[in-house]
Amino acid sequence: MMQRDGKRYVMFLKDETNTPFTPQKNIRMAFSDRAEGPFGVPSEPITGNYWAEGPSAVKIDGRWFVYFDKYRKHRYGLVVSRDLANWTDQSEKLRMPEGIRHGTVFRVPEDVARGLLDLD
Repeated sequence: MMQRDGKRYVMFLKDETNTPFTPQKNIRMAFSDRAEGPFGVPSEPITGNYWAEGPSAVKIDGRWFVYFDKYRKHRYGLVVSRDLANWTDQSEKLRMPEGIRHGTVFRVPEDVARGLLDLD
């Protein structure tokens, strides 16, 4: 998943390192001045000591929210940052429908969102 951050682009990606090292199934970032690259060396992991994939990122009110699939734990995760350097795992605060897998974030009109929240 790629997003624009000011004049640069940030790509959120899954590290698939397998051999000859210990598997690294986590989410990292890489940056470029152009959408088509080239991108720099991936960052250190922004997710914790669990296997993660399928990142979906959105910036809201100056904070980055990256949602992802903790696929071996059968849960969804969330990390949050203001500067794309320091990340806080807020997965325990996240409430998602049971069985959710890879997803995406998109804008909807407020009346549609309210209608979805009033499904009961």
